[in-house]
Amino acid sequence: MTTILDGKKVAAHLSEEIREVVEKSHALGITPKVAFVRVGDLSDSISYENAAVKRFEKLGIETERFSFPNDVSARAFLSRFREINEDYDINGILLLQPIPKHIDMKRVVEIMNPVKDIDGMTPDNLGKLITKEENRLEPCTPAAVMEMLKFYDIDLKGKNVTVVGASAVVGKPLSILMMNQEATVTTCNLYTDDLKAKCENADIIVSAAGAVNLIDEAHVKEGAIVVDVGINFNDEGKLVGDVNYDAVKDKTSYITPVPGGIGAITTTVLAYHLMLATDYQKEPVLFLDKQLS
Repeated sequence: MTTILDGKKVAAHLSEEIREVVEKSHALGITPKVAFVRVGDLSDSISYENAAVKRFEKLGIETERFSFPNDVSARAFLSRFREINEDYDINGILLLQPIPKHIDMKRVVEIMNPVKDIDGMTPDNLGKLITKEENRLEPCTPAAVMEMLKFYDIDLKGKNVTVVGASAVVGKPLSILMMNQEATVTTCNLYTDDLKAKCENADIIVSAAGAVNLIDEAHVKEGAIVVDVGINFNDEGKLVGDVNYDAVKDKTSYITPVPGGIGAITTTVLAYHLMLATDYQKEPVLFLDKQLS
């Protein structure tokens, strides 16, 4: 029988822990605060920002928004971003992407303090994934995948895992996180020769390539675990993942839906990371367990 990996349940569980820590921080005189930084007025970015702000505030976390016009000069933006980064009262920063091409993303990342980088995009945080150091902040989508697997008691040790997608924000860091849990990981992409052969013997398939129906029943062995991280829209305008859900579901032991799977967890993971960031900056310690994964 197939178990649906329900992101809403995972988010609710994690939210309870966050609320407890927020209350504890307030009792210690600490007010966790996150800055949302956006350049331009893309509707997707604004919608995501509004939803994230609502989520953070519902958890008792203070928020502040910083928005810039699309034609802001790189110099002016970087100067203001540096001020935001150096503001002692701001514990975490979420930079909404994409940003305009005339602003060098590398420069922005160089300015950001790694302990305020709640989306885990700085080289310092990415490097700590490889060395398995503590006091790191992980990219939120890979962290959400790991939290999902942990919630459902899915042990990665000794598992054969195929990750489809090799981006710097999802596929690569997720592969490292899974290897850190003693999984044997094969990382693929849209150009991988004979993708079916790389998937058909996998115990766990994670697809984060951004291609509708990339994974179908021929890629999945009986009893496999399938985690769909893809966000796409089909010809009818419906939100779907990378996996042909209806064709694959009955072959799996566990599967994530889209929507309602990993995407339902990511904003809550960012809030968790904000609390970790606050802890790293302002002792006394608020957390006993400092890592999601």
